[in-house]
Amino acid sequence: MSDGTHSYYDWQVSTLMLAYDAVQPLARTDDEGLADREHKVQLELKDMVHAILPPEVTSDPERELPPDMVVLLTRATLRRAAQIVGVIE
Repeated sequence: MSDGTHSYYDWQVSTLMLAYDAVQPLARTDDEGLADREHKVQLELKDMVHAILPPEVTSDPERELPPDMVVLLTRATLRRAAQIVGVIE
């Protein structure tokens, strides 16, 4: 995974983690709870990516995402964060 792709994934994870934290805060000392939440967010993102991107893109982890697909994922990530915090349904 390239640095850019890795940074983008970190942004997605952080965005959803913060959204969940806004509605159900966890203590920063709750290592088990934070690890569990992060794992669930990673699975949620995996499902999101596979639902949005075509198989030829998801089957090649070394492939750079085309800009139009990054836009789709960004919109989906922000939409999901808004759903989590209750801004949209």
